[in-house]
Amino acid sequence: MKNMSNEQFEHEMNIISNLKEVGTPNFFYTRLKARMEKEKLSNELAYPLKPILVICALTLFLFMNSLLLKSDSNIVNTNSSQEMEAFAASYDQTISN
Repeated sequence: MKNMSNEQFEHEMNIISNLKEVGTPNFFYTRLKARMEKEKLSNELAYPLKPILVICALTLFLFMNSLLLKSDSNIVNTNSSQEMEAFAASYDQTISN
């Protein structure tokens, strides 16, 4: 630490003692508290809804997927062998059972 003379020390102590406290604007803390509570409420409401939405979306996706797979299996069963042979012939292929 730097050695300083008594005069310098007294001068700096006078400067420090003459400093005045800086105040905050009126209603600063009430507005800050209200903003913090508002953010807290919005975070509390948003988090529980997200897993529910994901679960619902996945359930809907699986349901629609199962319906599409079921309808696709019906389409394959309804095709006649003549249609399949015509399709294969258009690509120069043959179908053997």
